[in-house]
Amino acid sequence: MEAIKKKVAALREEANRHADRADAAEQRAKDQNKVVDDQQAEIDQLKRQIILLETDLDKAEGETEGRRTADERASSAESRADQLEQKVRMLDNELDRVETDLGSKVKLLQEQLRVAEHEAEEMRRKSDRLDKEVDTLEHNLSKVREENAATQTKLEETLRELNDM
Repeated sequence: MEAIKKKVAALREEANRHADRADAAEQRAKDQNKVVDDQQAEIDQLKRQIILLETDLDKAEGETEGRRTADERASSAESRADQLEQKVRMLDNELDRVETDLGSKVKLLQEQLRVAEHEAEEMRRKSDRLDKEVDTLEHNLSKVREENAATQTKLEETLRELNDM
């Protein structure tokens, strides 16, 4: 009886561990999504800066075509715009890589979650079946004890009758 109860407890523990693993997998997926969102926001900000710098560059070129300082500012702005474009390309590539990695991780985590949920469901079914079996065994044990008590009582009566003869 104790072995069955221990088995039921172990199965419940295992089901809880699987549920905990599924929760952890969901949290990791959420964290990865947050990283992707943050990088996308940074890319958008850099694109806005590029547009502003290009606008500044256009204004500087239009206003100071003949002046040396304007050329230097334009060159500096152009250089800065090039640097920002390069950074945007780099971040865009990194974002693509992270999205690919995230997609793979999400698929893996979804599969792990599916397996964990399946295992948890199996453990719940086993636990329910074992609970029913324990109830049946306890009921049978109770019956056998009652029968044993009745037989014991009959035996004692028969012995008393034999002794009285």
